[in-house]
Amino acid sequence: MINQLPAIYKEAIKLTQLDGMSQKKLSEHLGLSFSGAKSRVQRGKKNLKTLLTNCCHIESDRYGNIIEYSQNKTNAPSYCRNHKCNDNYL
Repeated sequence: MINQLPAIYKEAIKLTQLDGMSQKKLSEHLGLSFSGAKSRVQRGKKNLKTLLTNCCHIESDRYGNIIEYSQNKTNAPSYCRNHKCNDNYL
C-alpha cells in the first residue's frame, strides 16, 4: 500500500517508519528543514491512512489501537483489488 503514495511521501515513510531513520536525519538526507521533514512524514501518514481506510474498514479503541479490520467490499478504489486487509498492511 505504501507504493501507492506519491514518491516524496513514500520515501519519507519508508525511511522513517520502516528503516528507522529519525526525522532529524531525514531532514538532513533530503535537504529540508526539520519542520519540513516532520510535515512530510505527517502528510505521508495521513495519505497512507486514507489509502488504507478506502480499502479496509478499521475499528479502533479510544486510544487509536486497531481492534478490528476487514476488507471493504463496496465502492473500494481499483488499487484495493490486489490488496487484502491483513497484518502485512496494517
